[in-house]
Amino acid sequence: MIGGPFVLIVVLLIVAAATFLLRRFTAVSALLAVLAPLALAAWALWAPLDEPQAIFGRVVVLSGGDRIAVALLFAITSAIFLGVWRSSPGWSSYPIVLMALAALAAALIIRPPLNEFYPSFVYSALFMGIAIALTVYPLQGGQPGVTRGATRFITLTMLSLPALLLADWVLAQSAQSPDSTSLVQGTILLLALGFTFLLAIFPFHTWVPAVSREAPPLSAAFALTVFLGAALILLLDVLNENRVFTSDPRTLELVRGAALLMAGLGAVFAWAQSDFGRLLGYGAVSDMGAILFAIGLSSSTGLAAAFFMIAIRALSVGLMSMGMTLARARLGDDSFTTLTGSARRLPWASIAILAGGLSLAGLPPLAGFAGRWGLLQETSRLYPAATVVLLASSASVAVGVLRGLREMLRPPSEPASVQQRERRSEAALIIAALAVCLFAGLFPGILAPLVREFVAAYSFAAR
Repeated sequence: MIGGPFVLIVVLLIVAAATFLLRRFTAVSALLAVLAPLALAAWALWAPLDEPQAIFGRVVVLSGGDRIAVALLFAITSAIFLGVWRSSPGWSSYPIVLMALAALAAALIIRPPLNEFYPSFVYSALFMGIAIALTVYPLQGGQPGVTRGATRFITLTMLSLPALLLADWVLAQSAQSPDSTSLVQGTILLLALGFTFLLAIFPFHTWVPAVSREAPPLSAAFALTVFLGAALILLLDVLNENRVFTSDPRTLELVRGAALLMAGLGAVFAWAQSDFGRLLGYGAVSDMGAILFAIGLSSSTGLAAAFFMIAIRALSVGLMSMGMTLARARLGDDSFTTLTGSARRLPWASIAILAGGLSLAGLPPLAGFAGRWGLLQETSRLYPAATVVLLASSASVAVGVLRGLREMLRPPSEPASVQQRERRSEAALIIAALAVCLFAGLFPGILAPLVREFVAAYSFAAR
């Protein structure tokens, strides 16, 4: 009998088919795409889904951190669809993104046993590959000749699969030879290589600013929040379920080193960008570095900060993407020179870009501050030098946003057109998102129960 967490995947695929069949009725299709993931997110949180089930000989289970993570990814996708609603997406956006979300959910809940000690992550890697192949379509956005970002995305992320699959095979061999340090070291190196590609860690980060610059902003937001969020949760699962990795201190040293490289990259490049698309990309790279460093601390405080930043990242990126969507639709692109005077032409779009960017930088009183502040407190105690890098990365993103704000506040070279202003529905969506961003920044404790439950699920970060 098919039930339990597998129903989440089946329902998503059914809804994807329904949005395809109803593609001529755009309002109905959009409403279904918004409400279905939101309802499934609530069901994942409150329904009893922690009993393992065997489906076609494979173990399916949704418990602990994965349950909260899947609910979070579903809710973020629902919010992205709500933001997309007023930007007239192509008919294929809803079904393809829903199928990609189903593949990401499958990657987190299908975990067959590799042996008596460890579960396998081979199916997780394969479902991530399916999600990558599907995600590339909305990233390309139906723009003929604009393929650099989408091509880099599918090329670099797909390179993670051979390394992850080989790591799974070597892990199986190490169970037969538990005293072989070379097999353990080989597994750690292959795992590190696979997640370096999958998480866009330097030097394989180049798809992030390219996608942010070229792709429809809310499609880029899906890749930067939902796809990368699922990849981060998968990393946590692998570290937690295969203790051979976390028992070797070099594993977490690799994570922290990669994190500082990403944060440092943001510090070097974010401030100097001349358009908000690439600024968002480097800001996301910098933020990913902060999240990875929080995971690498291997402490309950660090993991709590990591979860909070993963959750709040969607607010920051989504708010900035909504403003960029309007700017591109009205003015053609989101470069600083094009947006000169946009504070008068498109006031709500300008506010969304400013608030989203500063939240991504971790500035108070916006949503991104709480997680970043918790991380800095823990890091300053354990790794003071790393604190400087993390602070510099936040400052770099903030300076980049303020450089753009300076251009937006300058008087326009020509009179503003009435037709360029936001519609009331667009302004209402931005106001609602801004209110949520401020509320989460002022009252971060609202997520405390979910944060505690999430952290408790990962024993490798129990200290």
